Parts: sequence; C-alpha cells; structure tokens
Amino acid sequence: MIRKDIRHRGWLAALSCIVLFLMMPVYTMLYLSTYTGSSSELIEYLPGLLNGASRQYLALVIALLSVFAALTGFGYIHSREKLDFFHSLPVKRGSWFVSVYLSGLIIVLLPYVICSALTIIVSAADMGMSAQLAGRSAEAFLGGALAIFVIYSAGTFALMLTGKTVTGLLAALTVIAYPFITLTLLTALESVFYKTFWDEITPLSSRLADYLSPLGLFMTLLEASAAGRLSIAVLAAAVLMSALFTAGAVLLYRIYPSEAAGTAIAFPVISPAVKVIICIPTALYISLMIKNMMILDGNGWLFPLTLLAAAILCAVIDFIYTTDLRLLLKSWRSSLISVAGAMLILCFFQFDLSGYDTYIPEKSRVESISFLPDPFSGHFTYPDTEDLSVSGPVYFAPGDMTDTLYDLAQSGIDNLEDGITPQYVLSDADGTDKNSYITAVFGYKLPGGRIVTRQYALKYSDAAAALETLLASREYRQQLFPFFHIDKSSVTAVSMADVYGVWQDMKLTEEQRQALLDAYESDLLSVGADTFVRESPLGELAVDLPDPSQGGSEEFAADTTASYNAGFSDPGDSLTVTLTQLYLYPEFTDTFALLEDYGYTIRTRIDPADVSGITLHLSSDTVQNGVYSDMLSGLSDTAETFVYDDSSLDVTVSDEKDVSLVLKYIAPYSGGLLDGGSNIYDYMDIRYKDGEVYGQSFSPRAVR
Repeated sequence: MIRKDIRHRGWLAALSCIVLFLMMPVYTMLYLSTYTGSSSELIEYLPGLLNGASRQYLALVIALLSVFAALTGFGYIHSREKLDFFHSLPVKRGSWFVSVYLSGLIIVLLPYVICSALTIIVSAADMGMSAQLAGRSAEAFLGGALAIFVIYSAGTFALMLTGKTVTGLLAALTVIAYPFITLTLLTALESVFYKTFWDEITPLSSRLADYLSPLGLFMTLLEASAAGRLSIAVLAAAVLMSALFTAGAVLLYRIYPSEAAGTAIAFPVISPAVKVIICIPTALYISLMIKNMMILDGNGWLFPLTLLAAAILCAVIDFIYTTDLRLLLKSWRSSLISVAGAMLILCFFQFDLSGYDTYIPEKSRVESISFLPDPFSGHFTYPDTEDLSVSGPVYFAPGDMTDTLYDLAQSGIDNLEDGITPQYVLSDADGTDKNSYITAVFGYKLPGGRIVTRQYALKYSDAAAALETLLASREYRQQLFPFFHIDKSSVTAVSMADVYGVWQDMKLTEEQRQALLDAYESDLLSVGADTFVRESPLGELAVDLPDPSQGGSEEFAADTTASYNAGFSDPGDSLTVTLTQLYLYPEFTDTFALLEDYGYTIRTRIDPADVSGITLHLSSDTVQNGVYSDMLSGLSDTAETFVYDDSSLDVTVSDEKDVSLVLKYIAPYSGGLLDGGSNIYDYMDIRYKDGEVYGQSFSPRAVR
C-alpha cells in the first residue's frame, strides 16, 4: 500500500529530490568553490546548509514540501467519491491512515536524507571532515528531520478538520502559525501599551512559543541544531508535539464523516468556536503590524484598525464556511463575540486593568533587586557578554541593599504617575525637566527564582545617591566593573588612551604589567563611591586576552565565553581579543604613579600645536539653541562651513588660532557612570599632525 501510494505521488517525490538536490549539495558545492573566509567561520555556517538555518529559502522549502506531502496524501478525504471508494475496501481506517502517513513522510524524508549525505560528502571533499564538523552536521541533520516531522504531523492534523483542499491548506497554515502568533501577541501588546515594559530578556510567553507552537518549534529546531545547541528539552518537545498531532489526526480520521467531504469544515459544531478563536488574536496581530509599518504615533489607531480587521476576518471566515455572500450575517453572534473580544482585550491593556505599570512586589517577597541604568549599556564592555544577557539587568545587589533599590523603584512609579515615563525621557520631545531624569531597569528576584523586570524614569539625583550606596559595597564593585571578569594572569598586553583618543601600546615587562593591573584593581576597590558617579574619567586602559575560540589559553576559556564586545582589536591577530573601557579616574593615584614610573603620562588637554585640523558636526538642535555662537563668531575667514537641509552644520578649521579657539570651547565627551551621553548629538574629527585621526562626541567645556 505504501509503495502504491508513493507511485501515485511520484511527481511530488521527484519534485522533492530535484529541489532539495539543487538547494543542498549543489548550492554547497558552488558556495565552497567561491568561499574565501576562515575555516572556523565556515564550520559555523556549513551545518546550517543542511537544514535551512543558514539559508531561509531552504527552510521554507522544507516546510512547504512537508505540508504538500500531507495535503496530497490525504486529499482523497475531501472528495465524496474517493472517500467512499477507499473506505469501501476491506481495509481498516487505521491501516489506510498508517500507509498514507508513512508514504508521505518517506516522500519528503528520504530525499532529505540522501541530499544531506551528499552535502556532507561535498563538504568533506572540499575541506575535510573533522570530528567537530561531523558532529555539528549530524546534529543539524537531526534537527532538520525532526522539523519535517513536526510540520508534516501538524499539516496532517489540520486536514482532518476540513472537507476541502483549499480550506485544508488554510487550516494547515492556521495550525502551524496560530499558536506562535497567540503566544507572542501578549508580549507585543505589553510592549505597546505598558510604559514600564522591558523586553531585553525573552518573556515567558515568547519562550513558550518556541516549544508549544509548530512554527516556533520548527525554527528552534533548525537554529539550535545548526548552532550545536540541540537540547533534550527541544528534542522532547518535537517528539511529543509530533506524537500528539499524529494521535489527534488518527482519532479524527476514525470518526471522519463521509458527508464532510466537500464542506469547508468537517465538524460544523465547532465552526463558531473556531471562528472566534482565530479572529480575536489575528485581528489584534494585524492591527499591530499595520501600526508598526505605518509608524503611527500613539495607540489610538489600534482601536479602529482592530475593529476593521476583526470585521473583515469574520466576513472572510463566514464566506469560506458558506461560499454565499447572502449568508454572511447568518452567524452574527460569533462575529459580535469576535469583535467585542478583540476590543475588550485592547481596553484591558489600554487602561492597565491589571496594574502592570504600577506593580511592585511586596518587600517581604523580594529576595534581591538588580539595577541597570541605561547609561551602563554604553559605559561598560564585559568579556562574558552571554552572561550579561542571561542575568538580565546586570547584577543583583547584596541583600542588605534591597531597601535602597526598593525605595528607588518606588520613586520611579511615583514619577510614572506624574507623567514622567521612560519613553518621554528617551524621546526627542522637548522638556525643560527631561535632562534631570535617566531611565533604569529593575529586576525583582522572587521566591522560586522568578524574576520580574520593570523600567522606570528616575531623577538623576535619586539614582546617583542610590548608586553611591551600592558602590560602597566591595562585592557590588567586583560584580559591576568589567576588570573583575577577567583573569589578570592571562593578560598579554596593555594599551592606554587619554584625551587625545589615540591608543598607544605600552611596552611593559610581565612584572610591570601585573603590577599595573594590581594597582588598577586596588584603585577600583579603594576610591570613594562618589568618584565613579560625579567624576569623569581622564582616560582608559585596554587589555589583550587570548581568545579561547581561536586556540587561546584553556585556563582562560574555562572562566569566560568566546564572545567579546571588543572596543578595538587587531584583525591580523586571530588569537587575541581586546577588552576596553577600563576607565582611569582622577583619584586613581596608584595607577597614575605607576604609569609615570613607566614613562606614560595621562594628558588632560589637547595641545593645539599637535593638531592639523578639526571638523565639527553640529546637530540642528545645537545650532538652533546657539550653544556655540560665540565660538563660531570668533573663527577666522579660513574656517569652512557647510549647512545641511535640516539646519545641522559642519565646521572645518585648520588655522592654529581657530584650533585653539575650538579646543577652548569644547571637550571630548566623557561622563560618570550615570552620564550616558544620550543628549550629546555633536561629533568631532580631530586630525593630528602625526597622521592620526580621532573621532568622538563632544560637549561644551562646562562640567555638569
């Protein structure tokens, strides 16, 4: 029976072979023939060619072939004559189902297995087959095979709910994509309506979508297996979901009524519920998409857009059910429920009936609180960036400081009720009090390990006072500053930059290098907390570290990840990564003393005699506010200016007197831990006489 069914669908088997052959081994051979990158990058990319993680077209083809295999195999149930003929034969329904199900799976899976093997052979012939590449390729193949199983099972289940091929295809799309849309819709609505929502950490609903929806699980299988991160949880979810869909399809097939063939839906009793379930989240999702595509301000447009989308969806679904325009209003009750349900959900979020924005856990339930001011993201670079994203809002403060952060969070809620929101502080809107606020994310760790995050607008003075209290803790400093996230003994070189902005390698012995790092560590732990908040750094250090992903120190690889936010690095040195943003503050006396001893002096002013020219890029706001009017009026006729359409201005000076005047009025921007420079829109390029060029934001030479 299986062989006979495959022969009847030989065209689909041939199509699967041809398409997969062209998109897998043939494409891989062409890609490798022109590849010029490194072998390590190729190892990361090649497994994705087996399942579509590296090429989205292949992933789409795999999904479509799986759906077509189900649709062509069980399409006979949509014809009354064919259905009666098949079921009149002396074969049990269960046997029919198994034979058709397995033949459809073979039609897609067997060509995929063959083409995967050919792709691996092509890769091995071109670049050899290491144990690492073989393991990654096998894992990618397994992920692709399971992804086919998931989509094929979901498509088969969807067909059992319908009586027409067209509606069967629509049902397959709904079953595959609907759970993903529904689960991610909650996060989308929260991000649109709630002022304190913070989405840097993947919300629970979005994480569930990766496991509880066919589309989400399909993408997770491809991406995780290609990256070598295929976990037991993902494998179990794929097997369980496929088994549930298959079992559901078997049960529906056994009770599938013959009179259902040719109708839109096989079980009319569920048609109103299906209509409501589909219409409500889909209408909301469509309205959000339109709002984002048209960049509409505010949330007021969501109500008419959702109303219109819900009405159209109800009409379309009713037409699919009846194929008669005169009967569109026949099921008006389910249409009314759909429209009302969508509008009620919008009202729930619009008026924050859950109290999301003003929610704060009871102090007795809070185990600890983390604190991430927005300026931190631009002020620090960590070697273990993966840990930073997992832990969320940086680090949780010591337990004895929970009260300090709890009171600070409460002040953020008070500001919200007064109309000072994070969106207002981060926007371009004019506001006299806007610059006295910063935004910060709080993470509340609750019993059971649950973490609740909220973002607030805080007064700068309140945040500064709280941060000084936190920095009084030695433990918090060791968590916060990137220097304590590296192994000092693994540092291979140290560089330095000052106000000139030009990096210079420091010629130090191993003993001198370790002594300098020890002095820097001592200064980080000993200087007053107000130094980091109130003072601006005079320069910064950078350290070179072995890159574990390129064969660096195994000892260092055990303590850090292979991912780095390198501020600068030598692209020719593949075994080294560079960690920057190790700031030097005025009170770092021990560090400065050693730098002087080693012959390196931190300069605090740029000598005009060293500069051949400066180009200032002044924003339109700066020009309109006349911040540098006195400076511009004092420039000589040799200064070149260029005015843009938006009133922004470029000024280029090369005369020594003009250079001196410019340097008198401006300073390279450098602020404390809570000064992120979000309001600094001016940029300068300094050209030195030795050929170096330095570009950085700048501000008026007035200290905050």
